[in-house]
Order: sequence, then C-alpha cells, then structure tokens
Amino acid sequence: MSFVLPEQIASNGAPEATVDNVQLGSLPAGRYAVYRFSGRRTEDRISSMKTDLVSWMRKQGLEPAGDFLTAGYDPPFTPPGLQRNEVLIRVEAE
Repeated sequence: MSFVLPEQIASNGAPEATVDNVQLGSLPAGRYAVYRFSGRRTEDRISSMKTDLVSWMRKQGLEPAGDFLTAGYDPPFTPPGLQRNEVLIRVEAE
C-alpha cells in the first residue's frame, strides 16, 4: 500500500515512520500510461490489464520503461462494480 503526499509536505520531508514495516520512497516524474478498470484487483485481472495496456501502448508507438504499478482507490468493502483501479507504467522518454 502506498500514499501520495502533497507537494508542500513532501518538499519539507515526509514524517518519519513510527513502525519498521513502513518505508518512504519516491517515484520519478515522467509520463505514465494508465489503464483504468473497475472490479476486484485479483492477480489474474491485473495481469490481463497489464497485457491490454502494453498492447495499446505498442499501437501508439510508446515503449514501457520500468515496472508496473497498481492503484486502488476504494476500501475493500466497496461493491466490486464500484471499485476504481488503475494499472500504470512509465513511458520511455522520446
């Protein structure tokens, strides 16, 4: 699980973690290709969405760079059809 901090907070330094299993990190700025989907985020479904995203990127002449990220925006008790999710990957600079 990860969280995005507002620029004002991140630029001053994120708060220190109070437990050992929390790590602070950052993602490089850049252009990302994103595939939005609804429903549960199962491994099979995420794998299928990654394949669809790469296929679309290739048709657009875009090359993936780096690892995939997944994002879920709703708590697990949200009905599956209303859950908002994304698969993202950075696009190779032109």
